[in-house]
Amino acid sequence: MSENYTIVIFGGTGDLTKRKLVPAFAQLASREILGEHSQIIGIARGEYNNNSYKQMLIESVSDESEKKHISEINVRYFRGDVDDPESLSGLHEFIEMNEPLGGNNRIFYLATGFKIFPKIIREIKKRGLDNVEGKFTRIVFEKPFGSDLGSFTKIDSDIHDVFSEEQVYRIDHYLGKETVQNISLLKFTNPMFESVLNNEMVESIELIVDEDMGLDKRILSYDEMGAIKDMVQNHMLQVLALLLMEEPEEWSADAIHDKKVEILKNLEVMSPKNNLLGQYSSYVQELSKYGLKPSKTETFVKLSLNCNTPRWNGVQLFLRTGKKLERKYGQIKIKFKQAAECVKASISGIKDNSIVIDIYPKQDVRIFMNSRIPGKINEVHPISFDFVHESYFGPNTINEYTTLLEDVILGDKTLFTRSDELLESWRVIEQIEAIREKIPFVLYQDGGEPEKIVRESSIGLNP
Repeated sequence: MSENYTIVIFGGTGDLTKRKLVPAFAQLASREILGEHSQIIGIARGEYNNNSYKQMLIESVSDESEKKHISEINVRYFRGDVDDPESLSGLHEFIEMNEPLGGNNRIFYLATGFKIFPKIIREIKKRGLDNVEGKFTRIVFEKPFGSDLGSFTKIDSDIHDVFSEEQVYRIDHYLGKETVQNISLLKFTNPMFESVLNNEMVESIELIVDEDMGLDKRILSYDEMGAIKDMVQNHMLQVLALLLMEEPEEWSADAIHDKKVEILKNLEVMSPKNNLLGQYSSYVQELSKYGLKPSKTETFVKLSLNCNTPRWNGVQLFLRTGKKLERKYGQIKIKFKQAAECVKASISGIKDNSIVIDIYPKQDVRIFMNSRIPGKINEVHPISFDFVHESYFGPNTINEYTTLLEDVILGDKTLFTRSDELLESWRVIEQIEAIREKIPFVLYQDGGEPEKIVRESSIGLNP
């Protein structure tokens, strides 16, 4: 029998709620994870009532099945503003009104900017919302977790004044993607992979997250962050840590986080000349549209790192991401060292071995090898062994937010970021900031080809 949950969303009318959380709630309802006395409460400043708010959520999804499931959930609306604490004075009674005797488990979801996290936390504590006897209380935060090491440390301290680390769930939706979840299992359940993933065999690893869209209204907040803080500090460093981490002593959330922290502590940003920043050509025009001044905020970055651990020291690590590029896709490329010179001198057609792990739009894995061409004496041709995810398991119909919200309910913290992981990832970003002014900066055409952008910069970044 499903348990009952009260899920309170601060930022209940925002884009994140409508685009990501509502479809996730619909899927949770369809799988009967939410008990019959569960409720979703949206908090925002807009003039809604319970009925109009629920209708707005229903209309935010296009799938008829999702509409049906949202219509079956007990959805309510509380008009409040954290900048006006008195507007939240009746929240305690409002939450309890529809809870059964003994109360529900409570989940507070902060779908807001990080700058008001502390205010919300203080109000939750002040109004006694964080303590229901015999039930759990958990709090969920959306990235970004601060804008630098100092702001993260302050926010983290404010959080822990009220909530224990065990209660805190910091969402990085990339960790909910099917391929990302599969990375550590691919390594540790297939010894043939784990045995060759080291600095004796691997020449380079490149993690790519390219996007074809610009920023539009999001430029108002993005201009303060840039690609490094928007993508590298969270998504990309998290994926890299999963890929490079050693096998944990036990398969538990804390043991996995411990191994990720070891990797993050040992990451070193290479010299400025080995890195590249860029900005798409219409960015300044977009800024002026919203009354902002021109800036050198990066919309493209390619970083070169080293991991100072016995397994990985000396392997070239590249992180590349950007906006308004040629196409949208994500991928991990593991390139192995070349064949011996004596072999290359005698046999033609040899290409480097590699493993390619797709993140999106596909979730496939490909292994590239060389094979003799029939009828040829000393000539080979590259071939690939392909695992096509959809062919084996069908379309991936569970979105990452459904996965992550279910894990919050279950209390599984494996796919969330721990406080010390974020501390170490911000320290990596501080290394980049310390050399930022010395890193080459280029302008590139909207829809540009990433490899061409790097190649024309003439800084030798290609792995």
